[in-house]
Formats: sequence, C-alpha cells, structure tokens
Amino acid sequence: MTGTAVAPTLRLDRSLALLWGAACTASVALLVLSSTLGAALYGIPVVLSLLLGLVLAGSLVLALVLPLVAAGTSAAAVIALAIAGSPATGSPWPVAVPTMIAFALTLGLVVLRSDWRPGFIAWVVGVAGASVVGIVGHRHPASGEAVTADLIVFAAVSGAVLGAAVLVSRWQAVRRQLVREQQVSASEHARREVAEERTRIARELHDVVAHGMSAIQVQASSARYRLPDLPEDAAREFDELAATARASMGEMRRLLGVLRHEGGAELAPQPGFAEVPGLIADAARRGEVVLDAELPEDDPARRDPVLGLAVYRIVQESLSNVARHATGAAVRVRIERAGDAVRVEVRNGRAPGRPASAPAPIGGGHGIRGMRERAGLLDGTLAAEPVDDGFAVVAVLPAAGR
Repeated sequence: MTGTAVAPTLRLDRSLALLWGAACTASVALLVLSSTLGAALYGIPVVLSLLLGLVLAGSLVLALVLPLVAAGTSAAAVIALAIAGSPATGSPWPVAVPTMIAFALTLGLVVLRSDWRPGFIAWVVGVAGASVVGIVGHRHPASGEAVTADLIVFAAVSGAVLGAAVLVSRWQAVRRQLVREQQVSASEHARREVAEERTRIARELHDVVAHGMSAIQVQASSARYRLPDLPEDAAREFDELAATARASMGEMRRLLGVLRHEGGAELAPQPGFAEVPGLIADAARRGEVVLDAELPEDDPARRDPVLGLAVYRIVQESLSNVARHATGAAVRVRIERAGDAVRVEVRNGRAPGRPASAPAPIGGGHGIRGMRERAGLLDGTLAAEPVDDGFAVVAVLPAAGR
C-alpha cells in the first residue's frame, strides 16, 4: 500500500518540476525577446520595455502559483505594450509575436492550474483591449489591413491555446474521476472478497463444530437411557449438558444466518440487560454464581440495546471462561452505575482444589480480546487480570447521553 501511494506522488513531483522548469525557461526567453524587440522595433523606452517585458514574462511563472493574478497582469501587459509601441515598417502591430506567445502560454497555464473562467475573461479583455488600441489609436506606417490581420492572428492563436487547455483540463478531471472510481471499485471488491471468505470460514466452522456438538448432545440426552444405574444427580448433569449443547448449536446457526443474510436472522432480537439474570441462573446450575447488583429498571441505560448487548456478551464470555479455567469457582457479578458509565464486574474465586487461573492468557486468546474490542467500540475500557482471591474482569462502558 505504501509503494502504491508513493509512486503517484513521485510522478506528480516530477511533472511539477518539469512544468516549473519549462515555465521559467520560456519566461526568460520571452523576457529577452519582448524587451529587446520593444525597444528596437517599436520605439519603447528601454526601461519601460524591460518593465513591461518583465510583467508579461513573469505572468507565465506567476500562473503556476497565482493563476488569477497572472491572468490579469498578462492581459494588462498586452494592452500596455500595444499602447506604448509604435509600429515599424513590416512589424506586426498592435500585438508583437513574443507578446502573442507569452499571452497564449499564460492563458493555458491559468486554465490548467485553476479554471477556464479566469482564462476566458483574460482572453476577452486582452483581445478587446488590443483591438481598441489598433482601431482607435491606429498609427502609421501600419495599414488597416495589417492591423486587422495581426488582431485576427492574435485572437485565433490565443483562443486556440485557451481551447486546448480547457480540453486538457477536462480530460484530466475525467481521468482523476476514473482513477477515484477504480480505487473505490477495488476497495469494494476487496471488502467483498473478505466478506465471502469470512462466510466460507464461518460455514466450515459451523459444519465442523456442529458435528461435535450434535454428538455431545445426543450422548448426553441418551445417557439416562443407556446407563440404567446412573445416579439422578449425574443424569441431571447430562440433561443440562445436552441443553447447553442445543443452545450453542442454535446460536451458531443464527450467527451463520447473519453472515449469509438468510431468513430473518438479522431481525432476531438481541439479548440485553433483561436477559442477564437468566444467564446467571443458567450458569448457577454448574456452580455458585451470584448477581450482586444490577441496574434499576428505570435507569435510562437499560433502554440502549447496543450497551445492553455489550454487557450481556461480556458477562456471558466471562462466565464461560470461568467454567473452562476455574471450574466450580464461586462467581460474583455486579452491574452498576458509575457516573456517566455502566460498570460491569465479574469476579471469581479459586476453583476447589486448584489455584486460581486466568480465563485466558493475558497476551492472547480470543475471549478477552473480543471483550476488549466490544468495550472499545463503545469508547469504554476493559481490564482482565488476576486478583488476590481469583480473577476479575472489569468493564466500564460510557452511557452518557444514551
């Protein structure tokens, strides 16, 4: 990505450097020609000829940085040179050839660097001013036919350059638009490929995991029938295991449906604050789990479905980690207000007969990482770390203005 971004930048810098070099070279050449011919052929005082030539040639460079100013100074220099000069025999008047070239090139740069309107206005002013000087201030030995021819050539050459610059600028605009569209299309294509790959992985994961979960569910459901001497407590454990497996398979199917955009999965209600007590009750079947505090029913934060889903998933993942890594440990869950935020704490003690362990490695694992990402989406924070008597997960989720 970096190389792709650097290459156009280098090309742009190189093109700009070439443009500056060409403009400065042409400006110097036109300055010498205009000031020399103005003094030698048109009788303009040397200092005035040099000054007007500097304004005319300098407009060519000025067009690169201040195109609007350059358009005005260029048209003014054309008119001033026509007024100050007296034609010699056979010399084009009221617009000399260097003046014509400098004016046309300046108009082209003005259009390319800004817009066609300033260039067009400068062209109209320059042609009209030179025409007025040539017609009203006609000077011998220039004939009327020679003046008319010079004005026609001046208007045609500068107008042709102006039109060509407009076409080039339009072509550049279209090209830039096409490049932007190609970039957008490439980005959309990449996102679509990522989405398709994620869907394929989710489908394959579902097929693999669902097979194992189905086997667990079948074996657990049939345990009391396959093992006649099974104690009642053990039979209830198998029934709960079968129910957990069925619930897990159902949630996996709903998730896969969302990824596939099938059916009404996207419209299915998401769990929130109201479902947390049920989650606690379900986890209490496998050990001591207590909901120590909960948000009041009238708390405005309970009406935020995004916040409620985040709280539910954090509690759910924390309880799952306790079941995996500290089986049988006592768990205390607190959900309470902390100013403009909701604080969620899931703290477990030591598992019977074993030291406390973290639900997952601090530096890795998808459980804690997923909870942190979910809290981060709400501009909240989440800490998961060992404590003196076990392990604690503490999330602070902003709820101001919700």
